[in-house]
Amino acid sequence: MDFLDIDALCVNYNQHNHITSALKDVSLTLPQGSIGVIIGPSGCGKSTLLNILAGLNMNYQGKVFIDGKPPQESKETALILQEYGLLPWKSVWDNVKLGLQIKGASSKETAERTKNILNKLGLLHLKKRFPIQLSGGQRQRLAIARSLILQPELLLMDEPFSSLDALTREEMQDLLLNIWKETHLTIVLITHNIEEAVFLGQKIFVMSASPGTIIKEIDNSLAGDYSARGKMEFLEMCNSLRLGLRGRDEHAPKKLNP
Repeated sequence: MDFLDIDALCVNYNQHNHITSALKDVSLTLPQGSIGVIIGPSGCGKSTLLNILAGLNMNYQGKVFIDGKPPQESKETALILQEYGLLPWKSVWDNVKLGLQIKGASSKETAERTKNILNKLGLLHLKKRFPIQLSGGQRQRLAIARSLILQPELLLMDEPFSSLDALTREEMQDLLLNIWKETHLTIVLITHNIEEAVFLGQKIFVMSASPGTIIKEIDNSLAGDYSARGKMEFLEMCNSLRLGLRGRDEHAPKKLNP
């Protein structure tokens, strides 16, 4: 069995006595220790899917398993939201150690692991600052540190780099890739950025417009290749994804205006 196994997943919402379908017959698998990227148009249900994997939404039909267990029984999943989810009244140090405190770790273990993860992500010298005093890239590093300190097996990321400038975004992509190489985490990342999907996604899942379903699955040999961004093969894959998301086939004959 794959580490992540979703079969015929459907999600419906009842709004004012009207049934709205958010996800329809979503099926996908992802091996342990790999990076899967989900890309699709706005409103297609990507965040709904991630919330189900995080165990935050149990109102669904179909099968969803993480290492053979339903999401609500999986204790080794971490979620990073688009807005980081940091507590503004807590320092960098206190934000990172919070998860260990909730789990009841000893003070000694909490202090050691907090120091180690902040040092690894280059934030130890900022430990007394508050989130508002950090740059966007530093806040993103903090959100990652807070997740990694729990030593998860599955890391879920919902548009984690969308608010960053282009250079910082590439820096965070490189950081995530380095973390993956070191930890061999299973990662599921949602993005609207096609180049990001091709650079990071060993498997790329393309979703349709609402109600969302998987319309294409790509095994991507270019993932993690730092030199790939300038290669024609990389650009061609990006273009193919872009056309697919627009509902166009790159092999279809082009119509000429009369």
